[in-house]
Amino acid sequence: MSFRTQAICSLLLAVCGIASAQDRPLTLGCDDPREREQEAQAIRKLAGDVVKRRSAHALDISVAGKVKKFIDRPPHDEPFSGVHYYFCDRKAGFILLFKTDESVFSGTLINEHTGAITPGGEQVILSPDRRAYFVSEQPDGLDGEQWKIYFVDGKLSWSGFSFISNHDHAHAYLEKPMWGLNGEFMAEAMCTQKPEKRWTVKLVNKDGRWEWSPKKKCPDASL
Repeated sequence: MSFRTQAICSLLLAVCGIASAQDRPLTLGCDDPREREQEAQAIRKLAGDVVKRRSAHALDISVAGKVKKFIDRPPHDEPFSGVHYYFCDRKAGFILLFKTDESVFSGTLINEHTGAITPGGEQVILSPDRRAYFVSEQPDGLDGEQWKIYFVDGKLSWSGFSFISNHDHAHAYLEKPMWGLNGEFMAEAMCTQKPEKRWTVKLVNKDGRWEWSPKKKCPDASL
């Protein structure tokens, strides 16, 4: 094989590798980073070149040629109060900050290439085509999670909960949120009264209303 042929093959493999990576969902998340040493280790390991903890309540993030400043809002020493930011994760050109806003645990997503700052969550899953992303939030007192899907520009597309309700109570819990390779959003449903009964559901739009499908019967009620 000639040097020129080897070079062409190497280039094709590199392009195919980039394309295949872009065709897979991308997940960002972390354990609770409010422990300062844990956050410091994560910054050193993943983002020491762009993220700086300037003070106990100030983060500097250098993206797209600019420094984005994230300043906590007091009070700082009361539970479920103020707004606070912590570095969480960095992958494939995206940075995730863990955010506590009063009694809601969520996040902030930063696009390193464009500098765009959009809503995030404790976990973020970008779709294979990177046109949308899923986030999970944890409001204090909610028996479950708030789930949301945003377009990549930060516009909200859908909002719901990590359970399917029926007559004002949780009929089935939702776990393992995921994007299918065709762009469909899916999860695993589990009957609240019969946890061994599980099935895969998809988020579908029926007559302008989003719902989980297929519907199945659980011991306590019918979906």
